[in-house]
Amino acid sequence: MTLVKSNLCPTCGGLLDIDLDKQMYVCSFCGVSFDYEYFREDNVKDVASKAIMRNEYGSAKDAYDFMLAKDPHDFEALRGLFICSNKLKTMGTMNNDAAVHVSADDPALKNAIENCLPEHRPYFEKVREALSELQHFRDLTGEAEDIDKKKSVERSGLGNLKSEYSHNAHRMKDTWYEILDLEPKERESVISLVIILPILIVAAIIINRSWQILIFLAVLTALTIVIYHIMKAVIAHSLRKSMVPFEKKIRELTEQHEAKCAEAEQSHNRYKMLVKEFMEMDPVPHKADKKPSDE
Repeated sequence: MTLVKSNLCPTCGGLLDIDLDKQMYVCSFCGVSFDYEYFREDNVKDVASKAIMRNEYGSAKDAYDFMLAKDPHDFEALRGLFICSNKLKTMGTMNNDAAVHVSADDPALKNAIENCLPEHRPYFEKVREALSELQHFRDLTGEAEDIDKKKSVERSGLGNLKSEYSHNAHRMKDTWYEILDLEPKERESVISLVIILPILIVAAIIINRSWQILIFLAVLTALTIVIYHIMKAVIAHSLRKSMVPFEKKIRELTEQHEAKCAEAEQSHNRYKMLVKEFMEMDPVPHKADKKPSDE
């Protein structure tokens, strides 16, 4: 005997069990039994709908199983089992794709397609087509996110090179700032050395009248400055050259990301259209899904 909780006993208010083999309701509290026909089909559907609104999907499933025991091809019961299986409120819930966690291979949907009447099969097949499109949309969205992550890695590498490039361009200034960031005593010692040492050298040269040494030092200083700037230019060129592959890769990934997002948007619009189509095909739409003009 298969027992399924379904309705309330009109005698004591307890939960009734359904004996699918004998096709009877049995109250486990007071022992009263009822034939299937005691409860009208419309009442069973109403019980199922209210159970779904209370998130009591198990009770709703029991009611739909009861309906299918009487008519294995009942459209509302087959659709109801799909709703219960995936914890939807109505089929209109599928308009909000973020709330849909159903695959096109859903067993309840497969059961509905196999057991429904021929005139109802296009409806359920359209639901399956919509779910396939939704999965395609999510796959595309995932691919777009992966591309964006790769682009972030390339941007990070490019950012490091740009930081080095900027540091190289302001190397002398940065060195001076580093001196200024020293502790007061250390900073005063370095600045004093930078100022006093050249003065002492020049004074010694003047006293000894060694102008040739002064000229040599001047030329050496100028040559040092020239070499310093040449090295800066070489480093800058090298860094700029290293940036090119990163910039090229970022452009490529940006194009791929935009293309994938555009494809995902088309897929999402296609899903929305399919949902609209099967909602319009629904032979028995839910009250909550009806438009004012449909009533």
